[in-house]
Amino acid sequence: MIRAQTAVTTELDDPKAAAEEILSQIDLSRLLKNNVGIISFYQDMHETGVLEAVAKALPFDTVGCSVLSSGTEREFAFEQLSVAVLSSDDVSFSTAVSADVTPENAEDVTRDCYRDALSKLGGKPSLIFAFGPITYDISGDRYTLTLDAESGGVPIFGTLSNTGIVYEDARVMYNGVARSLALSLVLVSGDIKPRFYSMAISDSNVTRKGSIVTDSDKYILKKINDVTVADYLKEIGVVTGEQGAIVSLPILIDYKDGTKPTAYSMYGTTEQGMLVGGLIPVGSEIVFADVDYDSVMSTARDALDMILEDLNNGGASFTLIIPCFSRCLTLGMQSEDEMKLTAQRLQGHRPYLFMYSGGEICPVPDADGRLVNRFHNMTYTALILD
Repeated sequence: MIRAQTAVTTELDDPKAAAEEILSQIDLSRLLKNNVGIISFYQDMHETGVLEAVAKALPFDTVGCSVLSSGTEREFAFEQLSVAVLSSDDVSFSTAVSADVTPENAEDVTRDCYRDALSKLGGKPSLIFAFGPITYDISGDRYTLTLDAESGGVPIFGTLSNTGIVYEDARVMYNGVARSLALSLVLVSGDIKPRFYSMAISDSNVTRKGSIVTDSDKYILKKINDVTVADYLKEIGVVTGEQGAIVSLPILIDYKDGTKPTAYSMYGTTEQGMLVGGLIPVGSEIVFADVDYDSVMSTARDALDMILEDLNNGGASFTLIIPCFSRCLTLGMQSEDEMKLTAQRLQGHRPYLFMYSGGEICPVPDADGRLVNRFHNMTYTALILD
């Protein structure tokens, strides 16, 4: 059994006041034997000392990352620090933080971080929380696939750090220390039954099907239908020299393995082709789509329908919701609407933490119901814990 509490503060400049506000909302007397904290925070809060003060005030390890905005059942805001505290007598938590990640060492550093956390756990993990750095030159799937292989397929849920479109400002946090290139993990061991939900792009927003990957190198897309990716994108009207045009172009990858297609973004051009958020094997099908306000809100409603059906069946203690920041940007002047909808639909339910971040790690079921760890972009994801 896991017990959850949440707390929030919008105090930007006064570390002491921020820590006191967080502690006023958390009942330390209700903490159980094992505890861990997940923190999402507005980027300036690590520079003003607020993040460090809050983490030091909490008597347990904390992990997390900067986000575009966050919320709990208490309130939501763009300039907010949100905390979720997980406690248990029969479920254990262990944490670790990595050395700086580079394109050359990403897999090695991820393995080392996992092994560090595992050495402190005292058992086999049943769930992994992962918070990784967002960069222009490392696909988020590299962390997911490495952790999946190292753990033997343990379910992974998490995200990449974010602040919006300026990746350099994003930070991963471990015990109050925020770094731009770190990976932080929580390994969970015990009899838990996590449930995962994800929703990306409406069928009505699909614009082009039948495009087959004919040349690729892991995360680098080289050719589509035997045409270079640059020429293919020009054919469909995408100007590859405009970073915004590339990043805003959603694609769905059908891995032909029984899982539903996974949404990714194109991160940008390389000498070989286009860096994509996830693994792009030859033979997989790419489906192109458009996203707009209606698509974001429709898929959020669909995801919340699934979450609420689960919550209404009882047995849930905490929900962690991570939608992609690009969904928020797509909403334009109505950028709070997905957060508002989430708050309205989950009103009166158990504690939750909502965080707009830079890429989503969430398992999906295959045709036989087995969970497959996936990295996503542009997706509304959720984890429910008993």
